Amino acid sequence: QDKDGDRAVHHAAFGDEGAVIEVLHRGSADLNARNKRRQTPLHIAVNKGHLQVVKTLLDFGCHPSLQDSEGDTPLHDAISKKRDDILAVLLEAGADVTITNNNGFNALHHAALRGNPSAMRVLLSKLPRPWIVDEKKDDGYTALHLAALNNHVEVAELLVHQGNANLDIQNVNQQTALHLAVERQHTQIVRLLVRAGAKLDIQDKDGDTPLHEALRHHTLSQLRQLQDMQDVGKVDTAWEPSKNTLIMGLGTQGAEKKSAASIACFLAANGADLSIRNKKGQSPLDLCPDPSLCKALAKCHKEKVSGQVGSRSPSMINNDSETLEECMVCSDMKRDTLFGPCGHIATCSLCSPRVKKCLICKEQVQSRTKIEECVVCSDKKAAVLFQPCGHMCACENCASLMKKCVQCRAVVERRVPFIMCCGGKGTEDTTDDISGGNIPVLQKDKDNTNVNADVQKLQQQLQDIKEQTMCPVCLDRLKNMIFLCGHGTCQLCGDRMSECPICRKAIERRILLY
Repeated sequence: QDKDGDRAVHHAAFGDEGAVIEVLHRGSADLNARNKRRQTPLHIAVNKGHLQVVKTLLDFGCHPSLQDSEGDTPLHDAISKKRDDILAVLLEAGADVTITNNNGFNALHHAALRGNPSAMRVLLSKLPRPWIVDEKKDDGYTALHLAALNNHVEVAELLVHQGNANLDIQNVNQQTALHLAVERQHTQIVRLLVRAGAKLDIQDKDGDTPLHEALRHHTLSQLRQLQDMQDVGKVDTAWEPSKNTLIMGLGTQGAEKKSAASIACFLAANGADLSIRNKKGQSPLDLCPDPSLCKALAKCHKEKVSGQVGSRSPSMINNDSETLEECMVCSDMKRDTLFGPCGHIATCSLCSPRVKKCLICKEQVQSRTKIEECVVCSDKKAAVLFQPCGHMCACENCASLMKKCVQCRAVVERRVPFIMCCGGKGTEDTTDDISGGNIPVLQKDKDNTNVNADVQKLQQQLQDIKEQTMCPVCLDRLKNMIFLCGHGTCQLCGDRMSECPICRKAIERRILLY
């Protein structure tokens, strides 16, 4: 090796010499050798962007997740270098997304910090376990916290919509991603989080809600503006450049104040509580000396609570119905395709084959059924979804007479109107529960979906724990014997083997776990 600790295989990776690496491999060269910066040849190939060398090293069994002196794995380097092709190859080779570098960032954190949406898209599409998206750093920050803090809007959208990130996780200061977005005045992220369903009244370690933060920011910008105006008054007329500079500064702070006020009004209009007090006993309005803004906030909140925001004229309701009937992809045709198993209607039959996940609930689409005319009267299109069978085969008039689905003969427990399948909140005939219950259909469906998702998540976690602890050979006994390669089995299986069943390396030593 040379003075930097680089061996021939490092230089081959640096020079994009895949054939040389193949020769070195045949000569039993260590492909995981490290230089003085603890970099393997794979680190160097990734940093230099040599895709073919990366593939060659991985094909010859190079470890995809070793860390350098800064704790970075090849995944971290691929994200930094914006090489999505290399990132995908590493993930397919089993690179570990959860390994953190010396700063505590795993691959998802790193992509969020760097604001790399294409890398985030690749990572989310290949996550081995869905809950990894919510893993925290030592300070409690998740990938969504980092995206919100740094105003990486596209990354935040991917985490929310594709990764189904938990919007309400708190860091060590008990701040949610919404707290951070409001604190930094990142308006687009605030709107994204609120519209995605983030809780508005979570309190941080000081008892402040996001609305406290918005109004505190507004007040501070007002005070700074007032101070600067006083400074302008004191400036001698001979110092015109200084005055112009200050006036330019006032314009900036005016925009900042406007942003803070608009965020505060947006939060209040979406139901943020104006009466919650922080640990100093202050409500959000106590932090706002601006009487006109206080009135605006109170009005927004009152309209939200009283339902005036939702009271609309018949013409507006008709427009909303038309919008709900439009295909969410092309907007030209009407929706006429039922997605299974979720039961939502989001697209026309022409666009439906292109949709892999339901555009309303994000659940995987397993079946697509075009909605035909009512099988009973043949006069109108089918417009009522029968539950639990999931068929839509009758119009509203005929469906109300049915006790069993005419298609599969299953007992009808609930009837969901077409408009609600499209994601609407229709108030007429929202439920017709045969059992006599009075639970709104949408809420019940939503609760069932949430419960099913939680059960699936727990089952996946349990399976993951089993895979980590059970013998990979017999799958019956606990893994209690480890080999020098790092893999293991139960003692009964391990005693009978001469090579590791995972990596096929010769077993030199067996270590029992107690």
